[in-house]
Amino acid sequence: MHDHRVPPGFVSLTSFSLEKAENSEDSMLHEKEAQKSSGQIDSTPGTVNVDLLKVSARRNRSWIIEDHTEHLEKGYDTGDDVESLSSRAFLPKGVIRGCPSCANCQKVVARWRAEESCLPLLEEAPVFHPTEEEFEDTLNYVASILPRVEHYGVCRIVPPTSWEPPSLIEEKATWETSKFVTQIQQIDELGDLFLRKRFHRAHLEMRSKRRISSSSVQELCDDYRNEPDGVDCLSDIFEFESGPEFTLQTFNNYADDFKSQYFSKRDAAIASSALTEPWEPSIQSIEGEYWRIIEKPTDKLEVLRGAGANIDARVHRNEFPAKFSRLNTPKTPLYVKSGWNLNNTSMLQGSLLRYDSCSTSSILYPQVTVGMCFSSNFWRIEEHHLYSLCYMHLGAPKMWYVIPPQYSFKFEEFVKKRYPELSEHPWLLLNIATQISPSTLISEGIPVYRCVQYPKEFVIVLPGSYHSEFDCGFNCSETVNFAPFDWLPYGQLAVEQYSELRRKTSISYDKLLLRAVGEAIEALWKDSFMKEPSNNLQWKSVCGKDGILTKALKARVKSEGMRQNYLCNTFQTQVMEKDFDANTKRECVICYYDLHLSAVGCECSPGRYTCLHHTKLVCSCAWSSRFLLYRYEMSELKTMVEALEGKLSAVHRWGKEKLGLTLHSQT
Repeated sequence: MHDHRVPPGFVSLTSFSLEKAENSEDSMLHEKEAQKSSGQIDSTPGTVNVDLLKVSARRNRSWIIEDHTEHLEKGYDTGDDVESLSSRAFLPKGVIRGCPSCANCQKVVARWRAEESCLPLLEEAPVFHPTEEEFEDTLNYVASILPRVEHYGVCRIVPPTSWEPPSLIEEKATWETSKFVTQIQQIDELGDLFLRKRFHRAHLEMRSKRRISSSSVQELCDDYRNEPDGVDCLSDIFEFESGPEFTLQTFNNYADDFKSQYFSKRDAAIASSALTEPWEPSIQSIEGEYWRIIEKPTDKLEVLRGAGANIDARVHRNEFPAKFSRLNTPKTPLYVKSGWNLNNTSMLQGSLLRYDSCSTSSILYPQVTVGMCFSSNFWRIEEHHLYSLCYMHLGAPKMWYVIPPQYSFKFEEFVKKRYPELSEHPWLLLNIATQISPSTLISEGIPVYRCVQYPKEFVIVLPGSYHSEFDCGFNCSETVNFAPFDWLPYGQLAVEQYSELRRKTSISYDKLLLRAVGEAIEALWKDSFMKEPSNNLQWKSVCGKDGILTKALKARVKSEGMRQNYLCNTFQTQVMEKDFDANTKRECVICYYDLHLSAVGCECSPGRYTCLHHTKLVCSCAWSSRFLLYRYEMSELKTMVEALEGKLSAVHRWGKEKLGLTLHSQT
């Protein structure tokens, strides 16, 4: 019977079943035998008509791919290559679609088990209610509450009642027609099994690429790590499979229909009645069921999520209008300029990211996420350990779990102990693809705090804090990174860690640091010699002998001096051209370390440079043939430190020689 509650946009999705799908090896063999007898598969042993299987996969369910979980759980290898794996039809789990009279109706067969709830007992993160005056200056307000947030690593900010940005639903073209591709998340496997499956998949892919008969995870990781883009290649394997396309409207309907059926208390006899009142579970019920699925999975269950590169934030601009947004209401100009508009946050005065001239870096732009009940984000730390600011535009609450930064090392040690593969290759820790229960972490002495985010609210995650989330129903949120001055110690730590783990960087820490220092010295010059009013209060708070900007520069100069003295004292030296990395980041060809401050090269390899740690690997020429490129001499860097500390002669010398300032300058 056709179900009139089926959301629009489902017609294109063909019938499928998510309940205990028949994808075992025996059923596959029966299917192959049937096709062989009909001539669909070549009778030659070991030969499969791949094109025919691909057509069959698309016809049955084009957006789910067989990955041989059963074989992995049994502990043996299938011997199949990735091409044949990806060509097999796979039926999703937890939902039945279609019946004898209608192919589009949907029934969720996985069910809520309230009696087995695994609700974690957690302390709540602090909640702040700024006044309209406090809310006007974004970064100053964040700085003012920081002492009360550091213990938790996260907080929730409820804007004043006057905060009413334009609604996304007002932009009907975006709501009804703009499409995005989803990701498939199998919730019952988000624990240890998912990570094991991904290692297994990586193992098969490496075998297929290199045509070898066997390989271990150890060999796999070594092979990838020895390739130029090894980390990025392997991280792709940990991505979720792609799901179908939706508009925001059709995804909303899909998510609501799923949630109402999954948490329905109705029995089968009542379920068909159209007179039954809708019922909404409590947040505690949803949270307890989510962790029950993670810790004690019973039913197979898949959900969808739209995130990151799959959603264009320029199209799904939501309630934050850009300068030229199609949203045009009397209140729009106020929100175009607001620091709480996530299009502006990373570039605010006081955020170091505004010194990044590489406009192609995705880290500078907001990322939109569209979720449904149980859609998840794993434990992770923000890229470059940056601050994270999330705003929920609309929908059901989002549950946040955060480990404060002072316990990040203990968390990493626990994960390495739990997953030996990550212990042997710690760079994989940055791409961990598993969900660990807060109750488990607390039992290991790792504190976890809960934060429940509602529509029209902000959540701030402090730098260095591990965090994970899941959604309680359909919602749409947006997240951006920013970097006030207190981020600097975390930023330097991230750069060194990325270099050690051979991970690409997204921003140039040295460029942000040195450009901020240059602007600070210019402000100190004007205040000391020109008596001009400026934003000197900001710079005074971060300069001086104990200022955080001064300390960050001093630490960086010290490390650079040690590397130059002990590694490059026999090299030829050249001043770096001003446009060396003006338009694109320059990175070490070995470890991807940022080369804004210095680099080592050889005439035999134009354009190939390494950091000061990997000078031996730039080429095979004699040691004496290498040369050192430097942006500033060590004496100049020490002058910068003295200027920030308040030495007027250093401020004058740097302003005159490097900034072109004079006592009659009006710039």
